[in-house]
Amino acid sequence: MKKIKLITLLLSGIILGIVQNSFAQISQGGTPFSFTDKSISDNFEMIELSKPDMELIRLEDEENIQSQFPGPERIGVSIIVNLNPNNSGTWTDLSDGGKIWRLKLRSEDALALGVYYDDFYLPRGSELFLYNEAKTQIIGAFTEINNHESGLFSNELIQGETLTLEYYQPAYVNEKAIIYISEIAYAYRDVNFLFNEDDKGGAWWCMINTACEEGDDWRDEIQGIARLSIKIGYSYYWCSGSLINNTLQDRTPYLLTADHCAEGATANDLNQWIFYFNYQASTCSGTGSGYNSMVGCQKRAQDQYAGFSGSDFYLIELNQTIPDSYDPYYNGWNRTNVPGTSGVCIHHPAGDIKKISTAVIPFVSSTWWNGTPSHWRVHWGNTVNGRSIMQGGSSGSPILDQNHYIMGDLSGGWESNSCSSPSPAWFGKIWWSWDHGSSSAFRLKEWLDPIDRGDTVLPGIGWEIILPLADFKADTTEITQGDTLAFTDLSTGNPYQWKWIFEGAIPDTSILQNPSDIIYPDTGTFDVTLVVTNGDGVDSLTKYDYIKVNMAPPEANFEADNTYIGPGESVNFTDLSTGDPASWEWIFEGGDPETSVLQNPDNIVYDESGYYDVTLIATNIGGSDTLTIEDYIQVFWVGISENINADKIKIYPNPTSGLITFDFGEYSSEELSVIVFNSIGKIIACFDNIKDNNNFSIDFSLESKGIYYISVNTSDGVINKRVSLVK
Repeated sequence: MKKIKLITLLLSGIILGIVQNSFAQISQGGTPFSFTDKSISDNFEMIELSKPDMELIRLEDEENIQSQFPGPERIGVSIIVNLNPNNSGTWTDLSDGGKIWRLKLRSEDALALGVYYDDFYLPRGSELFLYNEAKTQIIGAFTEINNHESGLFSNELIQGETLTLEYYQPAYVNEKAIIYISEIAYAYRDVNFLFNEDDKGGAWWCMINTACEEGDDWRDEIQGIARLSIKIGYSYYWCSGSLINNTLQDRTPYLLTADHCAEGATANDLNQWIFYFNYQASTCSGTGSGYNSMVGCQKRAQDQYAGFSGSDFYLIELNQTIPDSYDPYYNGWNRTNVPGTSGVCIHHPAGDIKKISTAVIPFVSSTWWNGTPSHWRVHWGNTVNGRSIMQGGSSGSPILDQNHYIMGDLSGGWESNSCSSPSPAWFGKIWWSWDHGSSSAFRLKEWLDPIDRGDTVLPGIGWEIILPLADFKADTTEITQGDTLAFTDLSTGNPYQWKWIFEGAIPDTSILQNPSDIIYPDTGTFDVTLVVTNGDGVDSLTKYDYIKVNMAPPEANFEADNTYIGPGESVNFTDLSTGDPASWEWIFEGGDPETSVLQNPDNIVYDESGYYDVTLIATNIGGSDTLTIEDYIQVFWVGISENINADKIKIYPNPTSGLITFDFGEYSSEELSVIVFNSIGKIIACFDNIKDNNNFSIDFSLESKGIYYISVNTSDGVINKRVSLVK
């Protein structure tokens, strides 16, 4: 990098056109009073201003060019003055009681002159015009709408070495105007005025007008690009920049340019910057036919690292709302670090009319600029009308990706850059500028996403009032009770705020653009409402009875009051189903009765020993659910004699006076269950999941003496044992 002299593409020249009434700052138009009243004398004061020391200026400019990192090429310097209607100019009384004040200023060999005011205030009803000696360039009328709280103001350059200020005050205006002129901008080089189609601007021959077919797909974005007349101290320069959208989409007049364009500029300087819109040709081979301009801005954020260390961004807000008549477009942005596959740069090289340069290959993330991945490297390609590149004055212009989003602002390229030897161009990434600074003063995030919406890309927006139109859809409109839904916003008009109202749902509101996991716990039909907001207004849409929620099938469940019984005993069943079933169907294997339609059937008798299933079918209007519990009811036969396998399990001591111990023998590795009955067949104890325990014991000491029956459930079936309890 140190072996290549780096240029920052700040400026090369000033190109202005002179067609009466087609070039204007924000003003009211009209004609100076002296032009129409022939009785007014042409005799008024002219002040000859000293010409700057051009040899000193030449030496300073040469020193800048020879430096390792040259700054911008200066095209004008200030002549310091102290002029106002009290100490200069001529007042003329008019027949209707009004009056005019005129002052002519001249400085030898000036290519153009500009007027800068350090205190400026026009009363309501008064008018100020400026014009050149030939009266072919007239700007105004400036009125009270041009007053700014700072008291600062400036006028664009007026062609030639002479200009006239003419102030008109009607008879009914008693308040005094404040017109204090502190500086006259003396433009001494790189200034051209386009009087007709044959005049040429200062851009290199290979530059392509935006009116050419290369600009056909970029008509909106072209309207967002401005030429900047930069004042830094007592010097003047050109840069380029772009209006840029924010997530409120409220057309706040933010403009993105390069930080090096503003290096050394004070707040007062910024209030006197001039912004030119629509300075562009109407045909591919034409020259500019007019423009619109505005004065003044405020700094909002800049590269924290300045110079060559960061992404070289500078965000400003214009002092006034941009008139709709300027047809402004606030370009969208892409803050990802994913390279654009192609794109364009729209710019004002050498301060000339608007040009377009095309990148036909993907951008490259580059660390060459300063050792950090803060820049895109962009190469220009051939298009139908040649290869347009960058030039001094293009600095700050945007690189737009294939989706028409700004991805960065121009920092510069190689000094050797020319039409015959194009340099790549380096653009500071929006991705880097977004949040790499330590506060809102050094990053874009808080300004371009003031509502913290988190967008990674944002489309552009024009000046036209576009009210939002709310619309949406659900992923389905008929669901089962307890299911969830997702909703998709289909609104037009680029809303930035959403409010959903979900009748009967949990949650019942949302501010997300596309909410999901919306639960409907109850049956019925429910409305959904969406209210959307953009920078131009609010719209709402309610879809009545949009969501139909059907009842969910029940979930069958039950319990018995006893699952271990003897033959001939009965069981009572209780329904535990959820989901509000309306009917029940029971099936009792081995039971009497075998079925029931009661919700809670009682006295189901089991006469035979064995293991029996129980089934419940629960039904509501949403459907049915079935639950079967296998071997749920266990009926054990109890007799006097033990069965044939009784010897495989031993119980001792027997008879016993209290404690008995089991030896399960070959069944010791199984998972066993033990049930104890008294002499009349009533179950008095149950033990489940007995395993690997050859010393299992039961204590009968609290029972009455007599005969007890013990049933052990094994892999060979039930083994019955009889125990005598003696006291």
